[in-house]
Amino acid sequence: MTGHANAADKPAIPPNIIFVFADQMRAHALGCYGNTTVPTPNIDAMASNGMTFENAISTWPVCSPYRAMLLSGRHPMANGTVSNDVGMRGDLSTVATACKTAGYKTGYIGKWHLEWNRNPFVQPDRRMGFDYWAVNNCTHQYMYHFYCTDTTEPVRFKDYDAVVQTDLAIDYITRNRESPFCLFLSWGPPHDPYNNVPQTYKDRVPLDTLTLRENVNERAVVDGLMARDKPSGEVLKRRHTRRAMLEDNERLVKEMIHGYYAHTVALDDCIGRLREALSAQGLAGNTILVFSSDHGDMLGSHRMSLKQMPFEESIRVPFVMEYPGVVPAGSRTDALLAPVDIMPTLLSLAGVPCPAVDGKDLAGAARGQALEAQDAVLITKMVGGNGGGPYLDNAITPWHGVRTKRHTYVNLHGHGPWLLYDNERDPYQLENLVEIPEFAELVAALERRMQELMVEAGHPGDPQKVAQFMDSRRPK
Repeated sequence: MTGHANAADKPAIPPNIIFVFADQMRAHALGCYGNTTVPTPNIDAMASNGMTFENAISTWPVCSPYRAMLLSGRHPMANGTVSNDVGMRGDLSTVATACKTAGYKTGYIGKWHLEWNRNPFVQPDRRMGFDYWAVNNCTHQYMYHFYCTDTTEPVRFKDYDAVVQTDLAIDYITRNRESPFCLFLSWGPPHDPYNNVPQTYKDRVPLDTLTLRENVNERAVVDGLMARDKPSGEVLKRRHTRRAMLEDNERLVKEMIHGYYAHTVALDDCIGRLREALSAQGLAGNTILVFSSDHGDMLGSHRMSLKQMPFEESIRVPFVMEYPGVVPAGSRTDALLAPVDIMPTLLSLAGVPCPAVDGKDLAGAARGQALEAQDAVLITKMVGGNGGGPYLDNAITPWHGVRTKRHTYVNLHGHGPWLLYDNERDPYQLENLVEIPEFAELVAALERRMQELMVEAGHPGDPQKVAQFMDSRRPK
């Protein structure tokens, strides 16, 4: 579909667009999503002055696929990025190319992760419409790091990564205040390594104040997976090592969460600095400012780690939007928002014509209108997907499912219906309803809806199609 703005909604003055996203931040980490442990006053202030999307879903919860969907508005089987470290197609329109056509300046700062390799330098013809460039393709070195610009010689620095990137963003805002701009700022934290963060941020979230989510003690799902999957040799050894950590060492789990929350506090400070810079430059009233993330982190929930899982901690991400006078202050929406919907929604709010995309224009929801654009979004770990180390050492069978406003349904590839949760009644997903007879009709209905969405998404569950697609795109 397309995301063309209605003439009546087109702004008189083109607004700036600033899209800020963290790596691996689950929605549950923020105060505006109910967290009472971590101080996030600046992101919460964005929510108080704008809108919180309750159902922003990372539909393929791993880094590269999300980023390609974000920039292109197309599903992985259309944009080419069906797994981590699989390069996005270079012939597609993106949010940056659309903005450039409309007269915007464009810039990208931070992590990229849309190439076939992890070479820090990204060739100019692979920058998808972004002109200003301060990027390290993909590393997770948050101290004493570097970024690349238009030359292969890196720019090195000795400070916390996100702080330096925020400095660059503020400088970009200041230098381009006279013309509309579209700036993407991609932070690496709170993605592990969790302890690679200055002590000053750790001190603001004392370890002894941390509590674990109720579902950290739920073991049945991962026990079932381990009983079914019987690897041998080094894979088995690595998996048992990680399992022992999550099973037996609660202190270590808390230390992981401590570092994760310290990163979160640091990023919240950076959001505060960005908002102050916008106000100082007189741009706050005419800027669409978004804070989000590419996927979440299990952090011990269901005794699992990292991402690529269909649980809320992995797929539900923050999405907070501030646009004074257009987005109602202090509002919340339950509209389902997938990564492919972000491009048409941003462009529609900005009054910028959007090319044909797979996503839906949710600008109406952002304006506070009741909007039923979609009843479900497809969630998946694609066949042949890799990267991101999911439940234990990246060994889980692929899965596909749907997330509705109320339910999560998942089919384990090759095994059939696997999970069904009522997220309204059971927010910690402690009661799997999939085999209870009274829910059989709901399981069947959600399975049908999943199959329909799989067709729309280009059959990402078909191993032969995915393999042929990958072979056709792999660099020769």
